[in-house]
Amino acid sequence: MKVTVFCGAQFGKDPQMASIAREIGHYLAKNHIELVYGGSLSGLMGEISEGVIENNGAVTGIYPLGLFADELPRTSGYGTYTSIFTDSMAERKEQLIGLGDGYLVLPGGFGTLEELSQVLSSIAIGLIPSKPIGVLNIDGFYDGLQQVLNAFGEGQFANVQVLESVRFMEDHEALVDYLIDEIGKEQMVG
Repeated sequence: MKVTVFCGAQFGKDPQMASIAREIGHYLAKNHIELVYGGSLSGLMGEISEGVIENNGAVTGIYPLGLFADELPRTSGYGTYTSIFTDSMAERKEQLIGLGDGYLVLPGGFGTLEELSQVLSSIAIGLIPSKPIGVLNIDGFYDGLQQVLNAFGEGQFANVQVLESVRFMEDHEALVDYLIDEIGKEQMVG
């Protein structure tokens, strides 16, 4: 089982986010879920991957050539680490979306929003199958996004069935458990 995580390459202003990201990494490894992520060692990306690695979990980091030149892939011998190099950010995003059995969205900025939008758009037009999406909504960080998505559905600008695959939760363990359950159901059917 693989979960693609979209999150910030920065820590944000809330100091607890770094420890939550690391805890999520621990929880993924404990549950034998492979982390697929954008490869950065910075910010929340770095914390979640460190959490998985510290617990001998599997990580796939996807690196656009030349963009993170100062952040070479880890080869520390902890867990299993796979590096995939891409020629562009577009190819990186395609790999991130394609490799995950589900998606976990942590706080982040423009890149995180773009990745989530790409997943939802790709599901909506049938480019990828519907997959569960969990959004970590710590302290209401994504309340506005949840309102916008609801408005899209209510205004009939978005397929409500696509939006039903998105869950917003504040408890990170409950959110990962939701993804595990939903991915498990999908794998049993498929």
